[in-house]
Amino acid sequence: MSLSLRYAARSHVGLIRDGNEDSGYASARLLVIADGMGGQAAGEIASAVAVDTLAELDSPQTTGLSGDPVRDLDDRIKLANSKIRAIIAQRPELEGMGTTCTALFLAGGSHFAFAHIGDSRAYRLRGGVLEQISTDHTWVQRLIDEGQITPDEAERHPQRSLLMRALGTTAEVDLDLTVLDLQAGDRFLLCSDGLSGFVPFNTLASTLTGYGDPHHAAETLIQHALRGGGADNITCIVADAFEQTPQGSRPPSQAETQYLELPVVVGAAAENQANGVASYAQASDQPGANPADPGVTGVMNAGAILAAAEQNQGQSPAQPDAPVLPVPSANGGDTAEMEAVSSEEPRRRRRWLKPTVIGGTALVVLAGLAAGGFYYTQQQYYVGSDGSGRVAIYQGVDYSLAGIKLSHVYTTASVTVSGLPSSEQTKVDGSITATSLTDAKTIVSTLSIMESECAALVAAPAVTPSTPPSTTAASTASSTPHSTGTSTAKASGKATTTVSGKASASSSVHSSTSATPSTSPVATPTPSVSPSSSVSSGSTDLRQLSAECPGNAG
Repeated sequence: MSLSLRYAARSHVGLIRDGNEDSGYASARLLVIADGMGGQAAGEIASAVAVDTLAELDSPQTTGLSGDPVRDLDDRIKLANSKIRAIIAQRPELEGMGTTCTALFLAGGSHFAFAHIGDSRAYRLRGGVLEQISTDHTWVQRLIDEGQITPDEAERHPQRSLLMRALGTTAEVDLDLTVLDLQAGDRFLLCSDGLSGFVPFNTLASTLTGYGDPHHAAETLIQHALRGGGADNITCIVADAFEQTPQGSRPPSQAETQYLELPVVVGAAAENQANGVASYAQASDQPGANPADPGVTGVMNAGAILAAAEQNQGQSPAQPDAPVLPVPSANGGDTAEMEAVSSEEPRRRRRWLKPTVIGGTALVVLAGLAAGGFYYTQQQYYVGSDGSGRVAIYQGVDYSLAGIKLSHVYTTASVTVSGLPSSEQTKVDGSITATSLTDAKTIVSTLSIMESECAALVAAPAVTPSTPPSTTAASTASSTPHSTGTSTAKASGKATTTVSGKASASSSVHSSTSATPSTSPVATPTPSVSPSSSVSSGSTDLRQLSAECPGNAG
């Protein structure tokens, strides 16, 4: 059985970015997504170089290929890394430039060679079930793997975009490289994080399942990402595996002929091709490049890519790339009509149209930034006073903008501020920042323990001397066990760090009492309320805590 791919590729600059740093390539046997990073002109260079270098796999005239799809895919990605590093060496100001790269290369009739580095993603839909077949090389994914955070927490983590691996950042390439089985009816989605970061997994699954045509599915996914905020470049490839009909067995159906397309290049790589950039092979001695090969698809000259990217600075963002379809011939074109389009009236119309478009775009961008900023604040929490003397957990940030307070009381605890040690009262009045809602609840639990300890210490009767020595009383006091509370034993490491040891007001409240010698003339009374009955372990001295408690302070 020989399988091939029907495919569609789309790329959109998004609603926030000035330029597109994503690149993509799709053909009947090769799918590539690259998401550039580095800012200014750097990211688009890196992604274009990666896509253009891998696109050489589609040319039968490209030299240096072994014929082993896995090895060839590995070699081309490493070659792309070397090209990016060479550009950085020539232009030191581009240090930090790099790109993700996720690729599927058809190996024979029923297998894919799969390579991946970075946080672009690959999904497979089989039998109505969608699964992610790539693993993000990010800091938050490492935290998930180590069990430190959950996937839900990772979506809101401030370092969720921090990459641990990418092309161009080091001389060595640490790839995920494997072989995947392929079945007729499989559907694949390759996308940058501008799509996967803004479209929920369930929406990805329902869209890929609900649209039979790859073009419709890809376009719908782009629209979902734009409605989700569109704060990043958005690029995706949707490809379906189907069984090829043996040549001459029967005429192809209309459904099959409409997918007889040329390779599709989208994003930064497509923009560089549209500018007429010369091929990398014409000015490079890199292995695998053939100067006489007209079939090498979009292999760019690094210097020309940079020049074209700098030339494009300030231009309006590119619109989504249209599918590659046969272009009808322009028979009978009327030159007079074409000249009429450039008359004075349309020119005057364009003079006011451009400021209007720029102004409208600016308003959309500002609205998006405001919405994104407000969403971020509502994922933050802190502990403070609710204004009526009780401790409360606030959702938001302790800040006001243009008279609008950016936080509100999430829940009020039974802890009174006045019942806390003086140092903790000061902290609560000034607000205690929490790393999460769980952390905020841990802080409140700790403050509750400290309030109870202060109440117990203040309620304990003072020690008074007695005339006759009481050996029995001293012995009883020294043998009385003192429990250690466990209220903070389950607190996470980051919660402990945030609270800064506040959970442990005192560690050994009766260390001095338990050492009372039996011959001492001073009797040890038995208080009605044990001040250490709920004390958690820690290092703060009991005397210091007692001095700061209400009624004892001063």
